[in-house]
Amino acid sequence: MANLNKEEYGQVVYSPDFGQDISSASSVNFILEPQEGARLDRTTANGVAIGSSNVTVDDTLLLANQYLSYTILSGDLTYAGKWRIKGEASLSATNKIITNFKTINVNE
Repeated sequence: MANLNKEEYGQVVYSPDFGQDISSASSVNFILEPQEGARLDRTTANGVAIGSSNVTVDDTLLLANQYLSYTILSGDLTYAGKWRIKGEASLSATNKIITNFKTINVNE
């Protein structure tokens, strides 16, 4: 589980692995959901990117083109406590895939 601090920014967080290649996705969405407060939906306009190389996060290997990365922006982490994150990718008008949630902890 990732540990961040309230009001921290500039840190990269990763969605769980989609389990398939999402490089052809027409749109992607990175969701950050605090235990309390409003959910944040981030897209490529906010800096969400499809991971282009293998990376190990919390002892888990994420394969290239099968996960999303997002750099936390100033003002994103306004709540200290448990957060859930997940990714969504639209591969076509009839095929949208969604990862399971992953928990991160945001310290005071």
